[in-house]
Amino acid sequence: MLRLLIHVLSNALGIWAAVRLVADIHFYGDWKWLILAGAVLGLINFLIKPIVKIISAPLIWVTLGLFTIVINVLMLNLAAKIVGALVIDTWIAAFWAVIVISAINFLVSSLIRENE
Repeated sequence: MLRLLIHVLSNALGIWAAVRLVADIHFYGDWKWLILAGAVLGLINFLIKPIVKIISAPLIWVTLGLFTIVINVLMLNLAAKIVGALVIDTWIAAFWAVIVISAINFLVSSLIRENE
């Protein structure tokens, strides 16, 4: 349960950092909406992303894994459509937001692994 909470907070922190660092991404809400956006992104990554990755496995294999970035951008755009407070204007902004969110999630997960 604690890992789930940390993952949601990590996603929320990543979205907040992406809004601050990447142009053309806007967030219209308070911290509750930010946590909801992190939870929605986590739920999408848990439920929908594995199915999409299985379906697109040949593309992932041919591109040596780079197609997973496209999948991540699609998942972030889906989360933005579900959570109305998160607005992503361009695909390039979504790409850079995925990079920021992934970096934040990587840092948080490595800090957690070190403490275990």
